[in-house]
Amino acid sequence: MGPLPEAFVKRCEQCNELLSETTRGRPQKYCSDRCRQAHRKTALRTGNDLRYRTGRVKPKLASKPIEEAKEFEPENLSPKPDTSLKCERVNDATFKITNGELTNVPASHGQWGGYRTTKALAWIIRLGPDAWVARCGNQICNPTSFNEAKSQALAMARGAVGDYFVEKPIRELNGLQARLVDRDEAAND
Repeated sequence: MGPLPEAFVKRCEQCNELLSETTRGRPQKYCSDRCRQAHRKTALRTGNDLRYRTGRVKPKLASKPIEEAKEFEPENLSPKPDTSLKCERVNDATFKITNGELTNVPASHGQWGGYRTTKALAWIIRLGPDAWVARCGNQICNPTSFNEAKSQALAMARGAVGDYFVEKPIRELNGLQARLVDRDEAAND
């Protein structure tokens, strides 16, 4: 038998040296670890066959300039354009004014799954028999009938100002309800 034709001779992909014949395992591509590593680094430099990370640390970019602090400006209280506002019942004592925009309510493990609901712009809350308040953000209107409270809530959702501002709305609602109960008890005595 003569020598093998050149097409069947296996050569190292890096240095082109002849490779020894192996009868088991994967066919060799390189004659040594040195050639394998050199070929890997060459492939990384040319951008071809990117199989390994280079391990080089990329230089960090210079920090971005800090934006100048702008002076705080209060929200524009001018009337908002009339969108189709509607009143939705939440429960027996609460209604909400909404423009139909949906918002996500996240899931609470073991209590409820997440769901989508309409976003509230203002609230109409029942404090007692025929005593309703309109609330929008930190603004509240004095207790009135349901129809009056609804018109006040719609007006506040469009940008009107309520009767007064509160810092702690829950405490204010509890105080209003307690005063109404005291007034009703005094009227019954």
